[in-house]
Amino acid sequence: MLYRWILKKLGEEGLLSLIRDQNKINSILAHLLVERNLLTTDSINNFLSPSLDQMHDPFLMYDMEKGVSRLINALREGENILIYGDYDVDGITSVSLLYDVLFKLGGKVSFYIPDRVSEGYGLSEHGVQYAASKGVSLIISADCGVTANLEIKQAKDLGIDSIVCDHHEPAQTIPEAYAILNPKQKNCGYPFKELAGVGVSFKLLQGLYTRLGYPSSDLEPYLDLVAIGTAADIVPLLDENRVFVRYGLEIINSNPRHGVFALLESSSLLGKEVNVSNIVFVLAPRLNAVGRISNAKKAVHLLTSSSLQQSRNIAKVLESENKIRRDIDETTCQEALHLITESIDLNNTKILVLAKKDWHPGVIGIVASRIMERYNRPTILISLKDGIGKGSARSTLNFDNYQALNSVRHLLDNFGGHKYAAGLTVREENIEPLREQMYRISDSMINEKDLAPTLEIESEISLRQLDATFLKWLKLLAPYGPQNMRPIFVTRNVEILGDVAVMGNNHLKFKVKNDGIVIDAIAYNFGKLKNELKPYGQRMDAAYVIEENTWNGQTTIQMKIKDLNLV
Repeated sequence: MLYRWILKKLGEEGLLSLIRDQNKINSILAHLLVERNLLTTDSINNFLSPSLDQMHDPFLMYDMEKGVSRLINALREGENILIYGDYDVDGITSVSLLYDVLFKLGGKVSFYIPDRVSEGYGLSEHGVQYAASKGVSLIISADCGVTANLEIKQAKDLGIDSIVCDHHEPAQTIPEAYAILNPKQKNCGYPFKELAGVGVSFKLLQGLYTRLGYPSSDLEPYLDLVAIGTAADIVPLLDENRVFVRYGLEIINSNPRHGVFALLESSSLLGKEVNVSNIVFVLAPRLNAVGRISNAKKAVHLLTSSSLQQSRNIAKVLESENKIRRDIDETTCQEALHLITESIDLNNTKILVLAKKDWHPGVIGIVASRIMERYNRPTILISLKDGIGKGSARSTLNFDNYQALNSVRHLLDNFGGHKYAAGLTVREENIEPLREQMYRISDSMINEKDLAPTLEIESEISLRQLDATFLKWLKLLAPYGPQNMRPIFVTRNVEILGDVAVMGNNHLKFKVKNDGIVIDAIAYNFGKLKNELKPYGQRMDAAYVIEENTWNGQTTIQMKIKDLNLV
């Protein structure tokens, strides 16, 4: 076993019985609904059948009226508008969305994404000077800007107004922007606080269409972009985010735009049903790669292209740069693992703070996530160059990156982000003090038991319980993601039937039998157990999720193994 299995307790029997009887489902499905706090018929129906009518009024967001009025004036007066975005997938989709819509409305619009290495995250002095040189009078920041006090003041002094569309945690002092759209502002009464940056940008466009008298349904074809950015940014897939992703996936699977079609084609997803996992692990890394290796504007050109051939050409570039990115990832990860082995006592360290000269700043976030998953500890990776460190922080569920970095902000030149992911800039001489302070903070925030990797199990079931009704409800609970994770089940005494095949470099595929039922099983990264999993009769307890697998036009269910215990 790789994990300590924690079997969730079933809810109160009376409540489970009520939900079970009202919905004509079994106790396990009733338990899944209670776990998600879906206790009434209305809440269950709204969750299982999300509707576009569930989207909130954009004007509930603070400064929305002001921002929309300023944007309408810019469109009517023919002002030069610059969309200024981040270089990750959330930023790329935000820029693509705003640029495409405003361009089609006749706006004089351009876009700018900073260079990750030379400019770093968010609004930069260079970017503001670029805007001034192009005669821009309105900047709309997408997925950034809420902490860019100096840069927005610089723009204001140059006669440039700013509308900030952001979802990151605001600092104590907010910028002097014309309007700030961010549901996490203290004075914002917007009912859902967990929008991604692209979600905030979409709300601005909803407000714009409302005030222009256009039907907001005209924006529905853009929900594919909102879905990709939302899923890739790992925000909770609840409330409005769930609506965005559900409808966006329908577009991706039925009528993808040229750029998405080309991306599906180049990544071998064309013809398969795309889900959140495909976005996170297949599409997003390709869109991210150009922002990490070269410039993210290529990805914007891909997502806004009206030519399939041009889209295919750009997708090939993204595919090539993603391969380069993977090679750099692997080298950086091996160097980080070597540092841990050589210099860190894991028995007495609850957070990993690693720094090295000339790590590629475009991949340290990915590698920090991999290190965090491997050691189940919050991880900060810092790339040093010319005495300045650019860092990425990733955290586990019980450690708040933003709160921790905010408490040591005196040691940092800059920082921003949220609980699970953050970025920072730190001078080389402050890295050791930062490490010591983070050790102290982690000691107070993380319990020893938090360091032991665990797997939360929804329920023990037999394979016979995976009937058509059960599978239908599991499908309705999708899209899965943060705060609505795909449920993990355990089946005891599963028997392996036939041979255990090795797929790729390190994956195993075989058939299993339990209670007279046989299904396929796939075990990713379990190659080291090949010799222990004896064909024809090996028994085990399996912890797994249920997925659909389509091959040669045939769709079957399969057990995707998360952990196993040989018996």
